[in-house]
Amino acid sequence: MNPRIVCAAMKLQDGTIVVGVRHFDHFMIQQIQAMNMEVTHSNTVQGFVDQFGEFYDREQAYEVAHANNQIVRDEDVCHGSLFSENLY
Repeated sequence: MNPRIVCAAMKLQDGTIVVGVRHFDHFMIQQIQAMNMEVTHSNTVQGFVDQFGEFYDREQAYEVAHANNQIVRDEDVCHGSLFSENLY
């Protein structure tokens, strides 16, 4: 079974992954607050997870989503990097 991108995620330097429908949505913020995590641009990587819980950075996630014809909107300037808006 091929991996499919299922939701937005952020990976911290310690390996912790938080997920949400979109980056920094209320689900993701609740997880960050519940774990008392300090989130900065320098200690996180924004990306996505697949149905197996595997983390992909934005570029890797774009490749997975593109291979599975998941990208429905590809008008962004950042072609080659996946954003939630590309998926719906």
